[in-house]
Amino acid sequence: AKDHYTFNHSEKVSQYAAQLAEEIGLDREHVEIVRQAGLLHDIGKIGIPEHILGKPGKLTDEEHQVMKRHVESSIAMIKYLPSLDYVIPTAIGHHERWDGKGYPRGLAGEEIPVGARCLCIADSFDAMTTERSYKPALPVEKALDEIRRNLGTQFDPKIGLVFIKMVEEGRLRKVVLSR
Repeated sequence: AKDHYTFNHSEKVSQYAAQLAEEIGLDREHVEIVRQAGLLHDIGKIGIPEHILGKPGKLTDEEHQVMKRHVESSIAMIKYLPSLDYVIPTAIGHHERWDGKGYPRGLAGEEIPVGARCLCIADSFDAMTTERSYKPALPVEKALDEIRRNLGTQFDPKIGLVFIKMVEEGRLRKVVLSR
């Protein structure tokens, strides 16, 4: 990863999404695909200019368009690793939305691979609960409220409820990272 945040974020997203995939009953092979896709989902950020990646304030519309390209860049990079190309459908879908208003393909509902739906929730949860240069970390309860509020629009409603329950019951294993 280009920056410390993206490396740690990818580690946590990978673990959270894999735990969620296991919880919803995906088989071991699919859980492993979700785990690997989580590690690679933001690899394309390596091509995003530093001034955008670490910007302390809100991104302009133009900067946001540049940032959105990381998904396609990630896929292009993963394609160079033929032994890992099976993670592409899961990795590419982490910014798709249940209501079809996501990117890069505008998929909706069940069109989004189930692993990508797990990744989307894990990605959002970690982004909300991690401090960044432009925002403080949200408390876990507030992040769960945000996920709850976006069930059926941003997130798969069934998988989202499973994730919320896992966190509330203390069953989401915290990822310990080296600094």
